[in-house]
Amino acid sequence: MNKSPRIAWISNSAVGVSETFIADNLTKLQSWADVAAWCGRKPEGPGRPEVDYLDFDDVPQKWHHILRNKLTGRNLVLEAKQTKANSQLQSKLKDFNPDYLWVEFGTTAEVIAPMLLASETPYVINVHGYDVSKEFNRAPYRSTFVQLANSSHAVVCASHHTQHLCIAAGVHPERCQVIRYALDGNAIQRDPAIAQTKAPSFVHFGRLTPKKGPVVTLEAFRIARKSLPEANLTFIGSGPLQAELEQRIRQHGLEESVTLHPAMGRKDALDIVQSHWVFCQHSVTASDGDQEGFGLSPAEAALLGMPVISTVHNGIPEHVEDGQAGMLTREWDIQSMAEAMVRLAHNPELRTSMGAKGRDNILSMCAPERRTAAIRELLR
Repeated sequence: MNKSPRIAWISNSAVGVSETFIADNLTKLQSWADVAAWCGRKPEGPGRPEVDYLDFDDVPQKWHHILRNKLTGRNLVLEAKQTKANSQLQSKLKDFNPDYLWVEFGTTAEVIAPMLLASETPYVINVHGYDVSKEFNRAPYRSTFVQLANSSHAVVCASHHTQHLCIAAGVHPERCQVIRYALDGNAIQRDPAIAQTKAPSFVHFGRLTPKKGPVVTLEAFRIARKSLPEANLTFIGSGPLQAELEQRIRQHGLEESVTLHPAMGRKDALDIVQSHWVFCQHSVTASDGDQEGFGLSPAEAALLGMPVISTVHNGIPEHVEDGQAGMLTREWDIQSMAEAMVRLAHNPELRTSMGAKGRDNILSMCAPERRTAAIRELLR
């Protein structure tokens, strides 16, 4: 492989504040390759200066799109996105002349599918969570994804679970490679200047979406608080479940025990996270099929030396060893999560040992040099 391969990085996401893992993926590629990056949506904030923000994925759905889809079966929104992507990207790709195309999300691959199938440049599809869970409920998307995946150089999965979802959909097993996200243990570690709360405390860091189960975590805390009357719970993040979460807090009279912080940058959020005793995220398969891919926030908490309470969900059990680095319950098992909260609150030695084990796990599994080496070998 050339010393500095030329990689065209394409994503339909604008790489928002809640998608640090996408930004990290881009940064790692840039550390050893010549990368040109394009996003299909413009960011709400300033964005990254090296990314060319386009709008090929920004096509609002109108009533006539829905009507035409019902009458003819044609997805006019997707067709419009594909036309815009072809118009906006073709000349840029020709000028850059990449050795590889790196496509973030299977949904991005769907939008640029005509380009990928017509291109002679090898491409990699990096899948994450919703794009190989919820989106597979759309039969046309699933069919297109399998076709693109089987014509690709590789499909990169963050967990064995997402790999299995791809294989079950029809992707050839030899196409699917498990390469973990890169997490830098030197950059993410406990700050001794940040003291932990004196009373038992639990924290959730992530978008307030159904698959992350913030309402379930709140209900488990309500039960646990009967044994831990001084305990508190903090949520860091915004999302569609915020109004329901606020309503439940008022309903249970927990205004003095539960704090909600809006979405914020990773460093500020992790400073708040590490002031708590236990990290909690009750991940579930949402009613629309949406799943986590790896569970990045629990992994970041583990790097801070914190025990994790979560669920047997997608890739989470692959890095949160139940009984070793944390405690896992079945999805929707509110009572078991409450019992885990109480047990860890009463056992400081267990919290310390689980936190140390969790950090060791992530340092080994998600070492940045391992991801770089695996991708370089993949593109050899």
